[in-house]
Amino acid sequence: MNGDEVLVLDTQGQNALSVVRSLGKKGLSVTAGGNTRFLPGMLSKYADDAYVYPDPAADEGAFVDDLERHLLANDYAAVFCVTDMATAILSKHKERLEATGTRVGVEDWDTYILPNDKGRLFALADGLDVPTPETHAPESIDDVEEFEADRDHTVVIKPRRTTVLDEDGEGHTNRISGSNYVSPNEDLVGRYRELVDGNPALREQLPLVQEYIDGEEAVCTVGLADGGGLTAVFQHEKYRVFPPSGGVGSVRKGICEPKMADYADQVVDALDWVGPVHVEFMRTPDDEFYLLEVNGRYWGSTALTVNSGVDIPWLHYQQLVGDDPTVERPDGYRTDVKQRKLFYQDFLWLKENFDQGNYRALAPFLASFATTREETLDPEDPMAALGIIPRTVDMLLGLRDGETVY
Repeated sequence: MNGDEVLVLDTQGQNALSVVRSLGKKGLSVTAGGNTRFLPGMLSKYADDAYVYPDPAADEGAFVDDLERHLLANDYAAVFCVTDMATAILSKHKERLEATGTRVGVEDWDTYILPNDKGRLFALADGLDVPTPETHAPESIDDVEEFEADRDHTVVIKPRRTTVLDEDGEGHTNRISGSNYVSPNEDLVGRYRELVDGNPALREQLPLVQEYIDGEEAVCTVGLADGGGLTAVFQHEKYRVFPPSGGVGSVRKGICEPKMADYADQVVDALDWVGPVHVEFMRTPDDEFYLLEVNGRYWGSTALTVNSGVDIPWLHYQQLVGDDPTVERPDGYRTDVKQRKLFYQDFLWLKENFDQGNYRALAPFLASFATTREETLDPEDPMAALGIIPRTVDMLLGLRDGETVY
């Protein structure tokens, strides 16, 4: 397979950098794409070329037109992406893009939309032997008022879709914040109205009202699916998070939870999913696992997955270019590897602790230099870090708002 060419989009992300490194190490010729220059994936020694395209979140049509022209002008075997936005757009236009002769590494739209619409996901999971939070799908504010009358527990107002593409081709991302959580003594109807009125996308498709599961921390099963469940599996937990109260994992490590793996396999099988998939659960103190969401894309801890012995990007490539979507399942994986997002989640974790007067956080932060693998800064591929350090400095100085870097 040496000499085959592939395109990896979204190379501002650390998981896209992991895909570039994985495929480049296998001898593929990798072009790293993004909506600006000098991104981490573009600066990697495993990237042979760069491709700059219009911002997909700003203009879906311009992005798809430019990508189609680029695919027609090049002889790529496959194109990969990692963000919610790019995954949604490539799935929506998959037939058109694959007419160029390039395999597109996302699911078909009809399958993709199933887990992306959490209302449909939890309706599907209701028929499985998988624990799920009590979930309500209001059709009107009156439905919320009726539910509120008998509520005695904390709930989460959860957007049905994380990523929404409007009629003008502009993308919108619906994230959950503290205001989405409503305790029993708070006004659910008022909060619901406030969130819906402030977001046009939520008015078009009313959010769910879901039971809050009081657990230790979200844990994940990820892997590659072949239409009949997971054919390659890895599981991880967040060892340190930013913000410290709960958020993106700044340090992660592998775990092995057979019960959670079985639950994830049931969900993925019911979705009839093919390709990379990320299934998130809440682990409760009694070691039960409640389904939270499914993301049909590469996950933030892709580097940890690869470094622990499950090279999903390479397996995915084989799946895309092969006649049979079934690939050989790896024999287990390591659970002793800790992977760190020094740039920039762990720096922000330290900064927030300092802002709160918790200077003891410096000790575990410094210790991680000896005990974890950093996702971007790699002695074997040092130039990639130059693409993320400027953004890290901006974040620490407050010159850039918080954003998700996968």
